[in-house]
Amino acid sequence: MNVKHSLPEPSVCRATTRNRRADLIAAAGLCAVVFTVHFGSLQDGLFFDDHWHRATLRHFDWGFDDLIESATFDLPGELVNLWWQEQPLQWRYARPAAMLFMKLELIASGGSPFGVHLCSLFWHSATTFMVYLCALWVVRSRWWAFVAATTFACQPHGVFGVSWIAARNALVSGFFFLAAFYAYAAAPVERSGRCLSPSAPRLLVVLLLWGLALFSRESAVVFSVLAPLLDLTRGGWRLVKQRGGLYILIWLLTGAYLYWRLFVFPIAGPPSIYFTSPGGAMYPLWALSKLLHMVFALVFQTPMFLGLATYDAAFTTQAILYGVMAVLLAAIGAWYLRTSRGLRTRWFWPLWMVGAFVPVIPVFVMPHFAYLPAAAFSVMLGVMFYRLKKGWRGAVAALVIGATLWSFAVYRCLWRGILRSEQLIYADIVENTPRPDPGASLFFLNIPVTGIYAPAALRERWAQPDLEGYVLTFAPSPLMMESSFTVERVNDYELEASIEPPGYFSGLSGRMLVDGMRPEAPLTSGLIVPGEMFDTTVVAADSAGVTRLRFTFKRSLDSEDYYFYVSSPVRPAFRLRFDETPDEIDHSWEDLLARARSSDVAQRAAARAELAERLLPAAVQTGASIQTLLTRPETLTDAEAGRLATWSRDNNAPRILNDTLALNHKYAAEFRERRRYFQIADFAAGILSSDLYLTGKGAE
Repeated sequence: MNVKHSLPEPSVCRATTRNRRADLIAAAGLCAVVFTVHFGSLQDGLFFDDHWHRATLRHFDWGFDDLIESATFDLPGELVNLWWQEQPLQWRYARPAAMLFMKLELIASGGSPFGVHLCSLFWHSATTFMVYLCALWVVRSRWWAFVAATTFACQPHGVFGVSWIAARNALVSGFFFLAAFYAYAAAPVERSGRCLSPSAPRLLVVLLLWGLALFSRESAVVFSVLAPLLDLTRGGWRLVKQRGGLYILIWLLTGAYLYWRLFVFPIAGPPSIYFTSPGGAMYPLWALSKLLHMVFALVFQTPMFLGLATYDAAFTTQAILYGVMAVLLAAIGAWYLRTSRGLRTRWFWPLWMVGAFVPVIPVFVMPHFAYLPAAAFSVMLGVMFYRLKKGWRGAVAALVIGATLWSFAVYRCLWRGILRSEQLIYADIVENTPRPDPGASLFFLNIPVTGIYAPAALRERWAQPDLEGYVLTFAPSPLMMESSFTVERVNDYELEASIEPPGYFSGLSGRMLVDGMRPEAPLTSGLIVPGEMFDTTVVAADSAGVTRLRFTFKRSLDSEDYYFYVSSPVRPAFRLRFDETPDEIDHSWEDLLARARSSDVAQRAAARAELAERLLPAAVQTGASIQTLLTRPETLTDAEAGRLATWSRDNNAPRILNDTLALNHKYAAEFRERRRYFQIADFAAGILSSDLYLTGKGAE
């Protein structure tokens, strides 16, 4: 049962034809596993940053600076215009290698999302095979190395990295990082009683692979710490001292990179909710709690974007939950320590798993952050399976893989719902709007934050590069507008938007939108924010949020190059028009409106109830003020019933409802996937109180 704990001698490492054939079979098997479990990602399409990357990769050239600019996000700019923004924001990433491969994929696929997603499956397959080689290097069993790599192939957090094109940097960096590690680790360390350093050609390969990983994703910097830790765990201080010069070289390169990345590389400050700079007495506790959460989410496969940590303070409930996490992780740690007894590198793999999370502690947590740590955890699982008694190995491995696949399926449902929340916005717009002329302006009311890339996405959809996008209001929740609201045309130039408390710019997401963009000028009642296209007046606001806004445009609302879109609980992006004339209403509607004013009490009540039921979806998606009347049809007066009849005629209610039904029918699968996301989120919220939507409710 026990494995030999020393590293293989060069003669043992020499590959035989039989071994090479076995490894090729393992590679083919792992590729089959990856394509089987991630096959659905081929139909995931584009999401969020993908739209911007496609635009920038086409715009910029192949140079080092061009590739860096391809991963730069600026607000304001061509991305979108936000009327409340006074302080520019910029996200810059030093990832030219990852962007180079993305550019090559974009060209090779002809821009097809299917083709680009296909490339991600090959990247993930290649990285999975590297995990297999690392596990084989440790456990010396091809079967259990294959099982370990299978857990990585099916890692639930990998759903985001594999399925989200913008997260390709995690896959590219992960592959090159593992390749660099394996090239370093597989080098002979001892011969004739003396320690050895990697040969110059091998060292050059290691540094080149590490450089590609580092310039694909910054977290690869941990290699400079893991290399000496690996040598310490497998060869002791004797090997470390022998390789001191090698470490100095690696650390000099690391220092040069960090100096360039932190002090030379130009970057503007991102909002504090996205990047929490170290500072304050509570920061170490916050950082430790966030690290604990990320490690727990990886090991127990819980959603990594469902965070508990807040920077404001520590709360009793959170403290208890963190304590539970620590106890459960300790139990897994005890299992690993028991099964890895006598293994020289036993401490290295947990240190890799935890250490790979450290660089991303200040950053807003995302599931693909777990890609590199998951490689080490899969190797640990290989050890934990292989070192069990023979009668237990298969059962425990099957149980873990079964739980992994279950979590993977849940993650896929969540991910598809997140995707659809954005894609339905663009589908609604394109389905019901002809291609605009050059110079058109798009105005968005209540658009979820997932739709912030609407201008970039629609420029590509319509092949119309000359479009400008303006967000008038963001929905309080990032995936869908769920709150009650009204949109009223005050006159030919003014539009008012009202929402139920706490309102717009509420919660933590509101703080990000306001504090990060106008830190010295909060949104208060009476504030007027002038703009090039329109001026904005904050009509009603309090410390919780803004509940009423007035937009005064420089040109008439019915200008032919103005396009207004309203997101609501009923419709992802309804086009609100001010230049339409009423249609002729068909006989069934006329009959219903007539019966709603009948002198027969029973007939009138039934007709008004039916009218309210049919009109409510149209009223909600247009933000009409008649919504309040439709919620109480039994108390409608004759005057109010007449008002409903007039509104339905003037606003072409039958056509609105028919368009909505057609959209729901055509995209029924997408709506179902979005709905499934909220069902899972609601179920999770009933078990664990968490601030998934950044509303701040979890911190009360």
